Amino acid sequence: MLGRRGGGRGEPVTTWQKVGAVAVGIIAGYLLGVAMMETVDMFYATPVTPTAVTLETNVGQDSGATKAGGKTIHSVLTSNGSPYQNFQGRIMPKEINTKPAGNTIHSIFTCGGDYYQDFQSRIMYGTYKLVQRMPGGEKLTGFTRILHRMKPDELMDEIPTFRANPLHPQCDEWCDFPVADRPNAVKQWIDAAAKDPSMIKGAWILLLECDYVWMRPVQAPDAYDPRANGFQFMFDYIMPDHPNAVPFMVKLSGGRVDPKKIPQSGPAPVLIRYTELAALTPDWERVTADIEADPEAVKQLDWVREMYAWDIAVALHNVTLATETPPHSRLIAQPPHDLVLGDAAMCHYTWGALYFENKKEIWRWEKRDFTSREVALKVPVLIMPPQPWKEGWVLQDNLPVTRELHDTMTAMIGQMNKAIVNLPDLSNAPQRT
Repeated sequence: MLGRRGGGRGEPVTTWQKVGAVAVGIIAGYLLGVAMMETVDMFYATPVTPTAVTLETNVGQDSGATKAGGKTIHSVLTSNGSPYQNFQGRIMPKEINTKPAGNTIHSIFTCGGDYYQDFQSRIMYGTYKLVQRMPGGEKLTGFTRILHRMKPDELMDEIPTFRANPLHPQCDEWCDFPVADRPNAVKQWIDAAAKDPSMIKGAWILLLECDYVWMRPVQAPDAYDPRANGFQFMFDYIMPDHPNAVPFMVKLSGGRVDPKKIPQSGPAPVLIRYTELAALTPDWERVTADIEADPEAVKQLDWVREMYAWDIAVALHNVTLATETPPHSRLIAQPPHDLVLGDAAMCHYTWGALYFENKKEIWRWEKRDFTSREVALKVPVLIMPPQPWKEGWVLQDNLPVTRELHDTMTAMIGQMNKAIVNLPDLSNAPQRT
Protein backbone atom coordinates (compact mmCIF):
# COMPACT_ATOMS: atom_id res chain seq x y z
CA MET A 1 0.00 0.00 0.00
CA LEU A 2 1.36 3.35 -1.13
CA GLY A 3 1.99 5.96 1.52
CA ARG A 4 2.45 3.47 4.38
CA ARG A 5 5.64 3.57 6.52
CA GLY A 6 7.60 0.30 6.79
CA GLY A 7 7.35 -0.84 3.23
CA GLY A 8 6.22 -4.18 2.01
CA ARG A 9 7.14 -7.72 2.88
CA GLY A 10 10.86 -8.66 2.22
CA GLU A 11 12.63 -11.86 1.13
CA PRO A 12 13.24 -14.51 3.84
CA VAL A 13 16.83 -14.83 5.31
CA THR A 14 18.39 -18.22 4.66
CA THR A 15 20.50 -20.27 7.11
CA TRP A 16 23.65 -19.79 5.02
CA GLN A 17 23.20 -16.06 5.18
CA LYS A 18 23.03 -16.24 8.98
CA VAL A 19 26.18 -18.37 9.16
CA GLY A 20 27.99 -15.97 6.86
CA ALA A 21 27.02 -12.99 8.97
CA VAL A 22 28.31 -14.65 12.15
CA ALA A 23 31.59 -15.61 10.45
CA VAL A 24 32.11 -12.07 9.19
CA GLY A 25 31.49 -10.75 12.69
CA ILE A 26 34.02 -13.16 14.25
CA ILE A 27 36.69 -12.29 11.68
CA ALA A 28 36.07 -8.58 12.10
CA GLY A 29 36.27 -8.87 15.88
CA TYR A 30 39.49 -10.85 15.68
CA LEU A 31 41.10 -8.32 13.33
CA LEU A 32 39.96 -5.46 15.54
CA GLY A 33 41.39 -7.17 18.64
CA VAL A 34 44.73 -7.85 16.96
CA ALA A 35 44.92 -4.26 15.83
CA MET A 36 44.24 -3.01 19.35
CA MET A 37 46.85 -5.35 20.90
CA GLU A 38 49.49 -4.40 18.38
CA THR A 39 48.72 -0.74 19.02
CA VAL A 40 49.20 -1.26 22.74
CA ASP A 41 52.41 -3.23 22.07
CA MET A 42 53.68 -0.41 19.90
CA PHE A 43 53.23 2.19 22.63
CA TYR A 44 54.46 0.01 25.49
CA ALA A 45 57.25 -1.89 23.75
CA THR A 46 60.55 -2.15 25.65
CA PRO A 47 64.00 -3.10 24.35
CA VAL A 48 64.88 -6.78 24.59
CA THR A 49 68.44 -7.79 25.42
CA PRO A 50 69.35 -11.28 24.18
CA THR A 51 70.62 -13.50 26.97
CA ALA A 52 72.78 -16.54 26.36
CA VAL A 53 71.96 -19.71 28.27
CA THR A 54 74.86 -22.08 28.83
CA LEU A 55 74.39 -25.75 29.56
CA GLU A 56 77.51 -27.31 31.07
CA THR A 57 78.42 -30.82 30.16
CA ASN A 58 80.01 -33.39 32.39
CA VAL A 59 83.54 -33.68 31.06
CA GLY A 60 84.70 -36.00 33.80
CA GLN A 61 83.76 -37.43 37.12
CA ASP A 62 85.96 -35.00 39.03
CA SER A 63 85.36 -31.87 36.98
CA GLY A 64 82.59 -30.55 39.20
CA ALA A 65 80.45 -29.87 36.11
CA THR A 66 76.80 -30.80 35.84
CA LYS A 67 75.03 -32.59 33.00
CA ALA A 68 71.44 -32.24 31.87
CA GLY A 69 69.54 -35.50 31.70
CA GLY A 70 69.04 -36.99 28.22
CA LYS A 71 65.24 -36.59 28.36
CA THR A 72 65.17 -33.09 29.82
CA ILE A 73 63.88 -30.03 27.94
CA HIS A 74 65.07 -26.43 28.26
CA SER A 75 62.24 -24.04 27.30
CA VAL A 76 62.74 -20.42 26.18
CA LEU A 77 60.22 -17.59 25.72
CA THR A 78 60.53 -14.34 23.75
CA SER A 79 58.62 -11.21 24.73
CA ASN A 80 58.67 -7.49 24.00
CA GLY A 81 57.61 -6.68 27.55
CA SER A 82 54.15 -5.25 26.76
CA PRO A 83 51.47 -5.46 29.47
CA TYR A 84 49.60 -7.97 27.31
CA GLN A 85 52.59 -10.31 26.99
CA ASN A 86 53.73 -9.70 30.56
CA PHE A 87 50.33 -10.90 31.77
CA GLN A 88 50.72 -14.08 29.76
CA GLY A 89 54.30 -14.62 30.88
CA ARG A 90 53.48 -14.17 34.55
CA ILE A 91 50.95 -16.99 34.58
CA MET A 92 53.43 -19.42 33.02
CA PRO A 93 55.50 -21.62 35.37
CA LYS A 94 58.83 -19.98 36.08
CA GLU A 95 62.27 -21.53 36.31
CA ILE A 96 64.04 -20.68 39.58
CA ASN A 97 67.44 -19.04 39.11
CA THR A 98 69.73 -21.14 41.31
CA LYS A 99 72.95 -19.29 40.52
CA PRO A 100 74.14 -17.78 43.82
CA ALA A 101 75.31 -14.19 44.03
CA GLY A 102 79.03 -13.79 43.38
CA ASN A 103 79.90 -12.70 46.92
CA THR A 104 78.04 -15.48 48.75
CA ILE A 105 79.86 -18.11 50.79
CA HIS A 106 79.15 -21.76 51.57
CA SER A 107 81.20 -22.82 54.61
CA ILE A 108 82.34 -26.41 55.14
CA PHE A 109 84.46 -28.26 57.67
CA THR A 110 85.31 -31.89 58.30
CA CYS A 111 84.92 -33.69 61.59
CA GLY A 112 85.45 -37.22 62.87
CA GLY A 113 82.62 -36.89 65.38
CA ASP A 114 84.58 -37.54 68.57
CA TYR A 115 83.46 -35.61 71.65
CA TYR A 116 86.54 -33.38 71.58
CA GLN A 117 85.68 -32.15 68.10
CA ASP A 118 81.94 -32.08 68.73
CA PHE A 119 82.46 -29.69 71.66
CA GLN A 120 84.36 -27.34 69.35
CA SER A 121 81.99 -27.83 66.40
CA ARG A 122 78.93 -26.80 68.36
CA ILE A 123 80.57 -23.58 69.51
CA MET A 124 81.88 -22.79 66.03
CA TYR A 125 78.48 -23.26 64.40
CA GLY A 126 76.85 -21.30 67.22
CA THR A 127 79.12 -18.30 66.60
CA TYR A 128 78.51 -18.66 62.85
CA LYS A 129 74.80 -18.17 63.47
CA LEU A 130 75.56 -15.10 65.58
CA VAL A 131 77.48 -13.35 62.81
CA GLN A 132 74.85 -14.27 60.24
CA ARG A 133 72.71 -11.64 61.97
CA MET A 134 75.39 -8.96 61.55
CA PRO A 135 75.65 -6.64 58.52
CA GLY A 136 77.16 -8.74 55.74
CA GLY A 137 76.03 -11.96 57.41
CA GLU A 138 73.38 -12.44 54.74
CA LYS A 139 76.22 -13.40 52.39
CA LEU A 140 76.89 -16.50 54.51
CA THR A 141 74.37 -18.61 52.62
CA GLY A 142 75.40 -22.21 53.24
CA PHE A 143 77.00 -24.37 55.91
CA THR A 144 77.92 -28.07 55.90
CA ARG A 145 79.71 -30.25 58.41
CA ILE A 146 81.30 -33.17 56.55
CA LEU A 147 81.25 -36.01 59.06
CA HIS A 148 83.66 -38.84 58.18
CA ARG A 149 82.29 -41.46 60.52
CA MET A 150 80.69 -44.88 60.14
CA LYS A 151 77.59 -43.88 62.09
CA PRO A 152 75.74 -40.60 62.60
CA ASP A 153 76.42 -38.72 65.81
CA GLU A 154 74.32 -36.58 68.14
CA LEU A 155 74.79 -33.37 66.15
CA MET A 156 73.08 -34.44 62.92
CA ASP A 157 69.95 -32.39 63.64
CA GLU A 158 71.79 -29.40 65.11
CA ILE A 159 74.43 -28.76 62.43
CA PRO A 160 73.75 -29.28 58.70
CA THR A 161 75.72 -32.46 58.03
CA PHE A 162 76.87 -34.59 55.12
CA ARG A 163 78.10 -38.01 56.29
CA ALA A 164 81.04 -39.46 54.37
CA ASN A 165 82.28 -43.02 54.70
CA PRO A 166 85.68 -42.86 56.42
CA LEU A 167 88.81 -44.41 54.95
CA HIS A 168 89.81 -45.43 58.47
CA PRO A 169 86.72 -46.68 60.36
CA GLN A 170 88.85 -47.29 63.43
CA CYS A 171 89.01 -43.51 63.85
CA ASP A 172 85.44 -43.67 65.16
CA GLU A 173 87.08 -44.81 68.37
CA TRP A 174 90.73 -43.73 68.13
CA CYS A 175 93.50 -43.46 65.57
CA ASP A 176 96.86 -41.71 65.20
CA PHE A 177 95.97 -39.27 62.44
CA PRO A 178 92.22 -38.88 61.74
CA VAL A 179 92.84 -35.83 59.54
CA ALA A 180 94.15 -38.22 56.86
CA ASP A 181 90.47 -38.82 56.06
CA ARG A 182 89.79 -35.14 55.34
CA PRO A 183 90.61 -34.99 51.60
CA ASN A 184 88.63 -38.11 50.82
CA ALA A 185 85.65 -36.87 52.86
CA VAL A 186 85.66 -33.56 50.96
CA LYS A 187 85.92 -35.52 47.70
CA GLN A 188 82.79 -37.50 48.61
CA TRP A 189 80.92 -34.25 49.27
CA ILE A 190 82.10 -32.81 45.95
CA ASP A 191 80.98 -35.94 44.11
CA ALA A 192 77.56 -35.71 45.75
CA ALA A 193 77.29 -32.02 44.84
CA ALA A 194 78.17 -32.80 41.22
CA LYS A 195 75.07 -35.00 41.12
CA ASP A 196 72.94 -32.52 43.07
CA PRO A 197 74.19 -28.95 42.45
CA SER A 198 71.55 -27.58 44.83
CA MET A 199 73.87 -28.70 47.65
CA ILE A 200 76.11 -25.72 46.85
CA LYS A 201 74.63 -22.61 48.43
CA GLY A 202 77.32 -20.05 47.64
CA ALA A 203 79.63 -18.87 44.87
CA TRP A 204 82.62 -19.40 47.17
CA ILE A 205 83.53 -22.36 49.38
CA LEU A 206 85.09 -21.51 52.74
CA LEU A 207 87.01 -24.39 54.31
CA LEU A 208 87.12 -24.23 58.10
CA GLU A 209 88.16 -26.24 61.14
CA CYS A 210 86.04 -26.92 64.17
CA ASP A 211 88.17 -24.86 66.59
CA TYR A 212 87.27 -21.51 65.02
CA VAL A 213 85.25 -18.72 66.62
CA TRP A 214 83.34 -16.43 64.27
CA MET A 215 83.71 -12.79 65.29
CA ARG A 216 82.27 -11.16 62.16
CA PRO A 217 81.28 -12.23 58.63
CA VAL A 218 83.93 -13.02 56.03
CA GLN A 219 83.64 -10.65 53.08
CA ALA A 220 84.22 -12.16 49.63
CA PRO A 221 84.84 -10.59 46.22
CA ASP A 222 82.75 -11.40 43.16
CA ALA A 223 83.48 -15.02 42.28
CA TYR A 224 82.30 -14.45 38.70
CA ASP A 225 84.96 -11.80 38.14
CA PRO A 226 87.92 -13.73 36.65
CA ARG A 227 90.29 -11.14 38.14
CA ALA A 228 89.15 -11.95 41.69
CA ASN A 229 91.18 -14.44 43.70
CA GLY A 230 90.37 -16.43 46.79
CA PHE A 231 92.56 -16.25 49.87
CA GLN A 232 94.10 -18.43 52.54
CA PHE A 233 96.15 -18.15 55.74
CA MET A 234 99.92 -18.25 55.91
CA PHE A 235 101.22 -20.73 58.51
CA ASP A 236 104.83 -19.92 59.37
CA TYR A 237 105.55 -23.53 60.35
CA ILE A 238 104.79 -24.75 56.80
CA MET A 239 108.11 -24.51 54.96
CA PRO A 240 108.07 -26.30 51.57
CA ASP A 241 111.47 -24.89 50.58
CA HIS A 242 113.22 -25.99 53.79
CA PRO A 243 116.20 -28.23 52.91
CA ASN A 244 114.66 -31.14 54.83
CA ALA A 245 111.31 -30.74 53.06
CA VAL A 246 112.48 -30.11 49.49
CA PRO A 247 113.14 -33.78 48.56
CA PHE A 248 109.63 -34.73 49.63
CA MET A 249 108.04 -31.77 47.82
CA VAL A 250 109.82 -32.81 44.61
CA LYS A 251 108.89 -36.48 45.02
CA LEU A 252 105.26 -35.89 45.94
CA SER A 253 104.70 -33.43 43.10
CA GLY A 254 106.39 -35.68 40.56
CA GLY A 255 108.99 -33.00 40.00
CA ARG A 256 106.38 -30.75 38.37
CA VAL A 257 106.45 -27.96 40.96
CA ASP A 258 109.28 -25.79 42.26
CA PRO A 259 109.17 -26.08 46.08
CA LYS A 260 109.61 -22.31 46.27
CA LYS A 261 106.26 -21.92 44.50
CA ILE A 262 104.36 -24.16 46.93
CA PRO A 263 102.32 -21.95 49.31
CA GLN A 264 102.83 -21.94 53.07
CA SER A 265 99.24 -22.69 53.89
CA GLY A 266 96.81 -25.56 54.42
CA PRO A 267 93.26 -26.63 53.62
CA ALA A 268 91.76 -24.38 56.30
CA PRO A 269 91.02 -21.59 56.35
CA VAL A 270 90.69 -21.13 52.61
CA LEU A 271 88.21 -19.18 50.49
CA ILE A 272 88.09 -20.85 47.07
CA ARG A 273 85.70 -21.34 44.18
CA TYR A 274 83.87 -24.67 44.05
CA THR A 275 85.30 -25.42 40.59
CA GLU A 276 88.84 -24.82 41.83
CA LEU A 277 88.25 -27.00 44.88
CA ALA A 278 86.75 -29.77 42.76
CA ALA A 279 89.73 -29.68 40.39
CA LEU A 280 92.48 -29.91 43.00
CA THR A 281 90.86 -32.25 45.54
CA PRO A 282 91.79 -35.51 43.73
CA ASP A 283 95.47 -34.54 43.93
CA TRP A 284 95.07 -33.41 47.52
CA GLU A 285 93.65 -36.85 48.28
CA ARG A 286 96.32 -38.66 46.26
CA VAL A 287 99.28 -36.82 47.80
CA THR A 288 97.88 -37.37 51.30
CA ALA A 289 97.68 -41.11 50.61
CA ASP A 290 101.23 -41.10 49.20
CA ILE A 291 102.53 -39.44 52.36
CA GLU A 292 100.73 -41.90 54.62
CA ALA A 293 102.32 -44.77 52.66
CA ASP A 294 105.82 -43.34 53.13
CA PRO A 295 107.19 -43.66 56.71
CA GLU A 296 109.99 -41.20 55.99
CA ALA A 297 107.54 -38.58 54.71
CA VAL A 298 105.33 -39.14 57.75
CA LYS A 299 108.32 -38.66 60.05
CA GLN A 300 109.63 -35.55 58.30
CA LEU A 301 106.32 -33.77 57.64
CA ASP A 302 104.80 -34.91 60.93
CA TRP A 303 101.37 -33.70 62.09
CA VAL A 304 101.07 -31.05 59.35
CA ARG A 305 101.68 -33.52 56.52
CA GLU A 306 98.14 -33.32 55.14
CA MET A 307 98.55 -29.52 55.00
CA TYR A 308 101.58 -30.04 52.76
CA ALA A 309 99.46 -32.30 50.56
CA TRP A 310 96.96 -29.46 50.10
CA ASP A 311 99.71 -26.99 49.25
CA ILE A 312 101.21 -29.31 46.64
CA ALA A 313 97.77 -29.80 45.05
CA VAL A 314 97.20 -26.02 44.93
CA ALA A 315 100.57 -25.60 43.19
CA LEU A 316 99.96 -28.47 40.76
CA HIS A 317 96.72 -26.87 39.60
CA ASN A 318 98.13 -23.35 39.60
CA VAL A 319 95.24 -22.05 41.71
CA THR A 320 95.90 -18.43 42.59
CA LEU A 321 95.12 -17.73 46.24
CA ALA A 322 96.33 -14.73 48.20
CA THR A 323 98.26 -16.09 51.19
CA GLU A 324 97.71 -13.60 54.01
CA THR A 325 99.40 -13.03 57.37
CA PRO A 326 98.10 -11.37 60.56
CA PRO A 327 97.05 -8.72 61.25
CA HIS A 328 95.99 -8.38 57.60
CA SER A 329 94.56 -11.87 57.18
CA ARG A 330 90.88 -11.62 56.34
CA LEU A 331 90.25 -15.10 57.73
CA ILE A 332 91.78 -15.86 61.14
CA ALA A 333 93.93 -14.64 63.97
CA GLN A 334 95.45 -17.15 66.40
CA PRO A 335 95.56 -15.81 69.94
CA PRO A 336 97.63 -15.90 72.08
CA HIS A 337 100.20 -16.11 69.24
CA ASP A 338 98.49 -13.13 67.59
CA LEU A 339 97.76 -10.27 69.94
CA VAL A 340 94.90 -8.66 67.99
CA LEU A 341 92.10 -9.74 65.67
CA GLY A 342 93.21 -7.27 63.00
CA ASP A 343 91.34 -7.76 59.73
CA ALA A 344 90.34 -11.33 60.57
CA ALA A 345 86.76 -12.57 60.74
CA MET A 346 87.53 -15.52 63.06
CA CYS A 347 89.77 -16.61 65.91
CA HIS A 348 91.55 -19.96 65.84
CA TYR A 349 92.35 -21.29 69.32
CA THR A 350 94.95 -23.82 68.26
CA TRP A 351 97.01 -22.96 71.35
CA GLY A 352 95.88 -22.61 74.93
CA ALA A 353 96.23 -19.44 76.95
CA LEU A 354 97.19 -19.80 80.60
CA TYR A 355 97.61 -16.68 82.75
CA PHE A 356 100.14 -16.64 85.56
CA GLU A 357 100.71 -14.09 88.31
CA ASN A 358 103.77 -14.56 90.49
CA LYS A 359 104.15 -18.05 89.01
CA LYS A 360 100.62 -19.00 90.08
CA GLU A 361 98.03 -19.91 87.47
CA ILE A 362 95.10 -17.49 87.75
CA TRP A 363 93.15 -18.35 84.58
CA ARG A 364 93.26 -20.88 81.75
CA TRP A 365 91.67 -21.53 78.40
CA GLU A 366 92.77 -24.86 76.96
CA LYS A 367 90.61 -26.74 74.46
CA ARG A 368 92.22 -30.04 75.48
CA ASP A 369 90.42 -29.77 78.83
CA PHE A 370 87.12 -30.44 77.05
CA THR A 371 87.07 -34.00 75.73
CA SER A 372 84.23 -35.76 77.55
CA ARG A 373 80.76 -36.70 76.40
CA GLU A 374 79.27 -34.53 79.13
CA VAL A 375 80.84 -31.25 77.97
CA ALA A 376 80.23 -32.05 74.30
CA LEU A 377 76.51 -32.61 74.73
CA LYS A 378 75.91 -29.97 77.40
CA VAL A 379 78.50 -27.32 76.71
CA PRO A 380 79.31 -25.37 79.88
CA VAL A 381 79.65 -21.60 79.97
CA LEU A 382 83.37 -20.83 79.94
CA ILE A 383 85.19 -18.91 82.64
CA MET A 384 86.02 -15.42 81.42
CA PRO A 385 89.52 -13.95 81.78
CA PRO A 386 89.97 -11.99 85.03
CA GLN A 387 89.14 -8.31 84.93
CA PRO A 388 90.55 -5.73 84.84
CA TRP A 389 93.81 -6.42 83.02
CA LYS A 390 96.88 -6.17 85.23
CA GLU A 391 100.42 -5.53 84.14
CA GLY A 392 102.82 -8.32 85.09
CA TRP A 393 100.65 -11.26 84.01
CA VAL A 394 102.48 -13.77 81.83
CA LEU A 395 101.53 -16.74 79.68
CA GLN A 396 102.65 -20.33 80.06
CA ASP A 397 105.71 -19.57 77.91
CA ASN A 398 106.51 -16.55 80.10
CA LEU A 399 105.55 -14.03 77.41
CA PRO A 400 103.63 -11.04 78.75
CA VAL A 401 99.85 -10.85 78.67
CA THR A 402 99.55 -7.48 76.99
CA ARG A 403 96.44 -5.36 77.27
CA GLU A 404 95.79 -6.00 73.55
CA LEU A 405 96.02 -9.75 73.98
CA HIS A 406 93.83 -9.65 77.07
CA ASP A 407 91.15 -7.72 75.17
CA THR A 408 91.33 -10.23 72.31
CA MET A 409 91.00 -13.22 74.64
CA THR A 410 88.11 -11.53 76.46
CA ALA A 411 86.30 -10.88 73.18
CA MET A 412 86.86 -14.46 71.93
CA ILE A 413 85.68 -16.19 75.12
CA GLY A 414 82.76 -13.75 75.37
CA GLN A 415 81.66 -14.59 71.83
CA MET A 416 81.91 -18.30 72.58
CA ASN A 417 79.70 -17.86 75.64
CA LYS A 418 77.11 -15.94 73.62
CA ALA A 419 76.83 -19.01 71.40
CA ILE A 420 76.96 -21.53 74.25
CA VAL A 421 73.93 -20.13 76.07
CA ASN A 422 71.85 -20.79 72.95
CA LEU A 423 72.97 -24.41 72.48
CA PRO A 424 70.42 -27.12 73.28
CA ASP A 425 71.14 -29.66 75.99
CA LEU A 426 71.79 -32.99 74.23
CA SER A 427 72.85 -34.92 77.32
CA ASN A 428 69.78 -37.19 77.12
CA ALA A 429 70.79 -38.45 73.68
CA PRO A 430 71.14 -42.25 73.43
CA GLN A 431 74.56 -43.65 74.21
CA ARG A 432 76.75 -44.44 71.22
CA THR A 433 77.12 -48.09 70.34
